Amino acid sequence: MRSLGKIFLYLLLVLIGGALAAPLAWHLIQMLPPHLLGGLIGKIQGMPFHRYLSRSLQVAAILLLVPLLWSLRIRSFAELGLHGSGRPLKDLMVGLFSGAFCILLLESAALYSGAFVLHPGWSTGLMGALPRLLLTAAVVAMLEEFLFRGVLLGFFRQVMVPSVAIILSAMIFAGVHFLNLPTAVSGEASPEWWSGLSALGSLGSSLPPLPVLGWAFATLVVAGIILAWMTVHTGSLWAAIGLHGSWILGQQTFNVVAGFRVQPPEGLLPLFGPPQCHGMVPVGLIPLGALLLAGFLAVILLRHRRQPPLYPLGNR
Repeated sequence: MRSLGKIFLYLLLVLIGGALAAPLAWHLIQMLPPHLLGGLIGKIQGMPFHRYLSRSLQVAAILLLVPLLWSLRIRSFAELGLHGSGRPLKDLMVGLFSGAFCILLLESAALYSGAFVLHPGWSTGLMGALPRLLLTAAVVAMLEEFLFRGVLLGFFRQVMVPSVAIILSAMIFAGVHFLNLPTAVSGEASPEWWSGLSALGSLGSSLPPLPVLGWAFATLVVAGIILAWMTVHTGSLWAAIGLHGSWILGQQTFNVVAGFRVQPPEGLLPLFGPPQCHGMVPVGLIPLGALLLAGFLAVILLRHRRQPPLYPLGNR
């Protein structure tokens, strides 16, 4: 119970620390010359305040993770069930291949159904956006897999049976995606010290309608279960990173080249619905089926892998 209390305190400190740091980061960056780093600083200065808040929360989560693990007496990745498979490239390729299969199947069905239509000049737009999409997919996949499948799932496996740990971590993974920060924040033109705290009060205020929300949540839970199983079965994050990264890259690429064209948006449910969470989460039976097929393919490819043991931490 004390360990759960420490995790709750960690989450509280992440929220407060990130919210208080965001206005400070905004003002410090505004003081820099816009031409620095080839104009990159100028682009960052033009970002809305909610982007600063989002990045501040991510940095706070990473920085405060070290004292959390230390207080929980977790001294090695092996205690989180991460032994290192000894074949990271093979695991990564299994994840990438399974994810690519899912994305190709899903996007073909989306276009064939008429739910999505290609944008005019989509190839030109894709070439310009591809470097950014590749970087985003790699960074987000590694960060989220470390936090959710590395730390969170690893800790849950120490205090509960594996099946419950997998499901609970998947539900938290799904729920976090709906804590969207508002795109307009009071004081955004020149944020005050309380602007970040004010924005946190609006988390989850723009949830989609219930049928769409339910399908999106189910998709994310299934994705979380598949990624957690891959992590437990291989004893590493590489397969999950490959699968997660290919999903992100495929969905973001599809967002660039095509758009949802159904009116009303729920018109094709339960087969297809409008993508949620900034267009990153496809909705409906067909996306869910493609996701399950990707998970089944990963199970087939990893079926001969011997699951590594979990080192107990003892009574805390």
